[in-house]
Amino acid sequence: MQRVPLLLALAGLIPTGALAAPSVTKLLPQDALVHCSPGTPCVQPTADGVVAPLEYADGKKFPLQDFVNGGPNGDLFLYVSDNASYTADECNVGKPQNPCHAQSLFIGMRLPRPRNASGNLVGLEGTVNVWLDAKRGETLQQVPGAYVPRGEDRRITLSYSTVKGYANTVQSKGDLLNGTNGWIALAAPTEAWPTTVNVSSPASDPTHVHIEFEIKLAPGLPAGGASEPLLATVRKLGLGIEHTPIPTTSAQTVGGGRFPNFSGPSAGGTLTGAWETLEFASPTPIPLSFAMWNVGQMPDVTAWVDDGGSGEIDTVAQRIFRKEVACISEIWMAHERGELIEKVNALRANAQLPPMQAVTELNDNVLQPSLFSTGLVLLSSRQILEGGVHHFPFGMCTGSDCAQAKGVLWARIATPAATAPVIVDDHDVPTVAAGTDYAEFVDVFCTHVNAGDNTSGPDTTARENQFSNIKAYVQQVRQGGPLTDTVFGFDVHDAFPQGTWPSGLDRPAFLLGDLNTLGPKGAETDVGFAHYADMVGPGLLDIRKLSEFDKANTQFSETRDLARAVSGPDPMAAGTWLSSVCTDNVVNELNAKKRLDYVLVFPAEDTLDFPAFALLNGSTASVNPHFDPTSGSEDSEGNLIQQCLSDHAMVEVTVQLARVKDVVKYNPMKKHRIEYAVKQVTDLETASGCCADWFTPRVLMTANGLTQVNAFPNILEDQTIYPNWLVHTGPDNLFPFPDLPVGFSGTVNMTSAIWESDSGPNDHYDSTPESSALLAADDKDAHFTFFANSGVLRRVKGELLAMDWLTGVELLGSFMDGYENGITVETAGHDTATGDNARVRHYFNVKELESP
Repeated sequence: MQRVPLLLALAGLIPTGALAAPSVTKLLPQDALVHCSPGTPCVQPTADGVVAPLEYADGKKFPLQDFVNGGPNGDLFLYVSDNASYTADECNVGKPQNPCHAQSLFIGMRLPRPRNASGNLVGLEGTVNVWLDAKRGETLQQVPGAYVPRGEDRRITLSYSTVKGYANTVQSKGDLLNGTNGWIALAAPTEAWPTTVNVSSPASDPTHVHIEFEIKLAPGLPAGGASEPLLATVRKLGLGIEHTPIPTTSAQTVGGGRFPNFSGPSAGGTLTGAWETLEFASPTPIPLSFAMWNVGQMPDVTAWVDDGGSGEIDTVAQRIFRKEVACISEIWMAHERGELIEKVNALRANAQLPPMQAVTELNDNVLQPSLFSTGLVLLSSRQILEGGVHHFPFGMCTGSDCAQAKGVLWARIATPAATAPVIVDDHDVPTVAAGTDYAEFVDVFCTHVNAGDNTSGPDTTARENQFSNIKAYVQQVRQGGPLTDTVFGFDVHDAFPQGTWPSGLDRPAFLLGDLNTLGPKGAETDVGFAHYADMVGPGLLDIRKLSEFDKANTQFSETRDLARAVSGPDPMAAGTWLSSVCTDNVVNELNAKKRLDYVLVFPAEDTLDFPAFALLNGSTASVNPHFDPTSGSEDSEGNLIQQCLSDHAMVEVTVQLARVKDVVKYNPMKKHRIEYAVKQVTDLETASGCCADWFTPRVLMTANGLTQVNAFPNILEDQTIYPNWLVHTGPDNLFPFPDLPVGFSGTVNMTSAIWESDSGPNDHYDSTPESSALLAADDKDAHFTFFANSGVLRRVKGELLAMDWLTGVELLGSFMDGYENGITVETAGHDTATGDNARVRHYFNVKELESP
């Protein structure tokens, strides 16, 4: 029994580290006692061979990628039901599988069908192996012998053909010593885990073959008995799945795929550590927090109009500098908006916190009236990946509001998951990737709409027109553009990225703002709040409707108005309008105050498929007046009374997102489009004031032996711009610049130059931390290389010598690890001679082009 050499040989079949750290998917089982009731019935998959995605809405979706043949991607759906039994009136009501089944793992697979030489669809045949590690806890604890299949583990092998019309399953149990490749036949039929399998080519989805499994996770136990994988002390299952297609009459082999999803040699079923760990627990939360505050800072030119409280920019900064995302309204002077950003970041520096990024309007046009701006500042302690400023069309206002240019700010903000550490094996050296995962973001909008009466009339009509305008703008932004400038009667222009960007419709978005519309609080109904009902209803913001995914799942939030009820003993204490005469006694009066300020949710696009992210239940909200510590006075009873900093209370909300659809990874056996863009430029030289006049003479890419250079000479003026200066492969270039072919193993080189237009010679800004290079481009411009054979993206030395493009300075990430929507990274210059330094956000995407 040469066990050690055998195990060493088997270990060579799996990716490095698979034994030490199996990947984990958290999958919360549907619990009949918790999630289902006659009033809110559940949905469960029916293993009938037709994979309806929303039947798996309480599960998770994964890609099935064909890393061997480069065929089209398929889909994998996983869903688990818990120990509690169902009743007929609480799950799959009116469907054949009723009552629903407890203690079951459901697997749904949508596999692409091949085509013949004429392009016609033909049948598919092959095998599916499902490997189950019943005592996953022992495997993870590295109990001796648990890293190979044992007697309690099962392999379920499905052999099928839609051409010849058969589907046969065989089960085996683990036995490394006596079996073949670690598996041996069952001693008796009773040792099998009860399994139902169906295969079909549904007319509703003619391009795919559907396969569904239902596997009982409590084999050999009496009815109602606890399953080993579902035991409260374990709650884990090891799972491996691999589909191997067989060539059909088309002479094409497509539809391969595996779980866990990775490129490289198959791990097969010989080592349990190579399989995924299904942890039966709530999904990994992605926490976010938002603050919305109207601070009432009126413009200098209207000195006769009082501020909305005793606060000034420095006291406002004190209250917000530790926030994660903050929407601040009514700072009408551009210099005060700039001052707020500077003071916030000075406070953060003193607290050893990284600086906040901001979307706002700064200008050095002395002829532009100070009122002609949105008056908004959108601050984020997390990276802003894209941003924009939108103004409501000219005349969409009433009264004194028409002296302003109200509108909406947009920031695409990286979530904590975007910067979670990713370890890349860099020539056998574990290295933390420096890039940010662009797929992990949320779109946040900050607005302030028309003031005035809350009864039907001109003020409400203007507000409702603005709500419709917000809805249209939000939709355009979330779908990935393009955007156009708003028509305005003065020198006021929207700011927005050029071209298009990745869609955000597959996840919730958030609208923060002073919406000047009276809304219900706590348990109050919409009765008596007709204009609020209109605002959130289908004619205006249209956020109230439940999506099909909302209706099908039971584990995610359907809340749209996140601060309607506050957390704590009095849910009604949600009033935000404090009035112009306000003291600290107001904290006890919030349940009687009016609510004008909101944090709202735009749901993911309504489809019959999974979104990428969903909002978890359990959000919290608070409404907090803030007071001026320098304004204390005593009342008649000797109590200290403080003035309010603003006539509005701050609204604060915390939420948690969860990923419900996994990402596609880089597949060298597919064609790819490469994109490189400059997403953000910030002037780090502020001594001369606002604002720089930005342009670029080159955004360069070299691939396939060809070079494409795009110039963007039009001036963009601001301290921070979000230009989206882009170069990419593909057929829509003026000169041939083809996409990367299947199996491409070369490199792609990229760089850009950041310039400012000046009254004298134009200024070439430094945007890279390295210096003292012989070539000016190497000294000032960041350079990058994508290595197609490994999927790795690096920042590199420069371009003077050919070897400089291959000399790594910083590892940004490997597309083998995902990065489905791209990688971004910031670089910053440090030219002490001129002070012309910029912080630049670079964006790279390796976009898979689907096979025919």
